[in-house]
Amino acid sequence: MQVKCMMCGKKEGITEEHVDYRKLQKNPKAVYICNLCMARTFHEAKEGQKPHKPM
Repeated sequence: MQVKCMMCGKKEGITEEHVDYRKLQKNPKAVYICNLCMARTFHEAKEGQKPHKPM
């Protein structure tokens, strides 16, 4: 199945073993986010929670 990342627009092919395959098969309008964007978002959220260093 061909899917497109909602954040970066990258097109990927996923197989039946992929975690989101059943969700996307049942609902074609479901949101797909690639692993790179998911990792980037997680990293930015984690960095945003750190206290700021004094100058």
